[in-house]
Amino acid sequence: MLSYRNIQIITIKMFYMELERSSYMDERKKLLFIINPVSGKNRSKGQILNALDQFSKHDLFVETYITQAPMDAYDYILKYAENYDIVVISGGDGTLNEATNALIQLEKKPLLGYLPSGTMNDFGANFNLSTNLEEAAKTVCEGKVDVFDLGKINHQYFNYVAGFGMICEVSFETDQELKHVLGNLAYVIKAVSLLPNLKPYHVKMNIDGQEIEKDLMFGLIINGVRVSGFDLVEKSDDAMKDGTLNVILVEHTPNLLELYNYPVGLLNPSVNGKYVTRYQAKHITIEADEPMKWTLDGEKGKERDKAEIQVVPRALKIIC
Repeated sequence: MLSYRNIQIITIKMFYMELERSSYMDERKKLLFIINPVSGKNRSKGQILNALDQFSKHDLFVETYITQAPMDAYDYILKYAENYDIVVISGGDGTLNEATNALIQLEKKPLLGYLPSGTMNDFGANFNLSTNLEEAAKTVCEGKVDVFDLGKINHQYFNYVAGFGMICEVSFETDQELKHVLGNLAYVIKAVSLLPNLKPYHVKMNIDGQEIEKDLMFGLIINGVRVSGFDLVEKSDDAMKDGTLNVILVEHTPNLLELYNYPVGLLNPSVNGKYVTRYQAKHITIEADEPMKWTLDGEKGKERDKAEIQVVPRALKIIC
């Protein structure tokens, strides 16, 4: 039978054990792991478990949240992310866009980690992040901290691209299963099928003070190098942290025989081609005669006839 003194001794020992455990927990980095279970091709539970295994091996305290609906990642990060040292996203570029728009609002911003598991994974390619989730998780644990710029269109942020015009039709109407099978070639096939029936937008732009007025098929404002699986900007280690955005404008041509100039101009980042012109800028305003469809980081954006776009230099820290 335990005496009162023995009970006191046991209680004191339990108190110190809990105190030591609490102190140990305080020393461990806290990681919030947000998973979009339906993004892209990498839906393997095994890959997720391998990523979690990496986090455990590196002695990180992990809490996991699986998104249930669009904007779940955004809402959860706004509510809870300030309690963590690192927020890791496993999902596509759209899920990452939600995370970015939440993180930028926080006063205490945790580091960002990204496990690309979408279809194109353009953002991750800019940082050479592996699409193998275990390797990407190891990068989160052992990688270096870097910074990257954001783009901002009106009141919304984007990581790597804002686009308007034909590019939106191609992005939204390309069959998901075709993208899984053919990758970025699926976009090319869809673009060719849509071109004859698409009309241009009459657009007035101010690009860092330079006034431009053109009939455009589409335009891209790019932070980084890659869009839809293609390198559209000259490669540079500083492409996402140079304090500028790359602007690509594709003009309308009524002559279908000249449509070959579009891919020629787009896929040769070092030159301006016929109907394809390039700029670098920090601030852009766009005004169209009618509302235009937009895409932000590959996801459908609002229709706008006016937009103000600017770079937000070195806005977030990422482990890469």
